[in-house]
Amino acid sequence: MNNFFVTEQPFATQERKLVKWLNTALHFIRPGYRIASPPNPVVDMNTLEQRINYFHLLNNTIEAQIPGDIIELGCFTGQCALLFQKIIQLTKTDKILHLYDSFEIKFTLQESIEDALRRNFAAAGLRMPVLHKGYFQDTLPSQLPARICFVHIDCGFGGDALAHKEIMLQCLQAVYPRMSAGAVCVLMDYHDPLSGDVGYDVNPGVKLACDEFFASKPEQIVSLYGNHISHAFFRKLAT
Repeated sequence: MNNFFVTEQPFATQERKLVKWLNTALHFIRPGYRIASPPNPVVDMNTLEQRINYFHLLNNTIEAQIPGDIIELGCFTGQCALLFQKIIQLTKTDKILHLYDSFEIKFTLQESIEDALRRNFAAAGLRMPVLHKGYFQDTLPSQLPARICFVHIDCGFGGDALAHKEIMLQCLQAVYPRMSAGAVCVLMDYHDPLSGDVGYDVNPGVKLACDEFFASKPEQIVSLYGNHISHAFFRKLAT
């Protein structure tokens, strides 16, 4: 097994033509470096560094046989979900991927979000996850698996930070009790400048919610290098 696929479509967007041409030229000159264009958060949704982090965190969780299924809160067209499902099938685990989204916030997308997600999974030759369509207040926690081993929370909508904080708190309050000991939760857009994070603070509501929620919890949030996009994780401790 390898993780080279994290650099390839559909898990990664196609390299821009000019950047691809320049890198081809640099390959022959052999200066020892390549050009990387900054990601467009609306199009790319994640960076190469994040995909590498996702691969190791989820793969290690599966190898450690942490009980429970895998969930993503906020999936959009499935760029991260494709990666999660790929790892599920590579490791031949019987864990199930559950996706939760209203499928209403389109950003710049012109077509149906759900249709785009289904097409992406079909094009990748991957099994469709279980979709839970609706607002989190309607789907959480009643439609969550009884036990969870891995969570990815990516529910940023570009709106008011305090409104986003309340959504994040709702997500954390719903999933935390169902996370098994050793389970991992990845927090997209968690930005802590004191940690040396060089990413953009695009959704400050994430850290606001985590500061409040974990004030009385034993878990420690670990900031992860994601290049232009911030993220972090925590591992559920035994209670």
